Amino acid sequence: MLRFLFLILVFSLMLIKPTNADFVSRKSIQNNQFTATTLDFSRLKTTNESNLETLFNIDQLLPGGYQVNTLRIKNQGQSELKYNISFQKISGDDNFCRHLQINLSKNNQIFYQGYLVDLNLNDSFSKNLNFTDWLITLSLDQNYLSNQKSSCQFNLIILGFNQDINQKSGFEYQQIISNNIFSN
Repeated sequence: MLRFLFLILVFSLMLIKPTNADFVSRKSIQNNQFTATTLDFSRLKTTNESNLETLFNIDQLLPGGYQVNTLRIKNQGQSELKYNISFQKISGDDNFCRHLQINLSKNNQIFYQGYLVDLNLNDSFSKNLNFTDWLITLSLDQNYLSNQKSSCQFNLIILGFNQDINQKSGFEYQQIISNNIFSN
């Protein structure tokens, strides 16, 4: 009988889970205000403001060839918003990806022109508008030489933030736009 009670005690101890207790101290300070707001943006087609999942889907891109597309980034939150557009390779041929070039312009002014893999663009919305329209040209360097079909699947990462991107405070929000590029 003593063995039976001992076994019950051992199994009971194995089933008991540890508990945690958190203690909170609250202090009231008069005339102190804390405001939380929304940080939200969307990536849209400029033609009808529908959601944009894929910006470029190009098959048989030739050296010197290019495609033009548009992107609207719209601030849908109540916070003042800055954002960063960058490149993230998903899969494909490294050499082919390194030969893709991108040009981003708005209001007839070029903000970035160079290789896609080096893309790192910071921008913010103007105080008068809650959206920014980008004209984006993607091209393959005319010096690219290859006799085999290559591909580059990548994301354009749009990171929105309401503080300095290097600080550890504030809010961040991210949107991803996929792209699929194939050579001949």
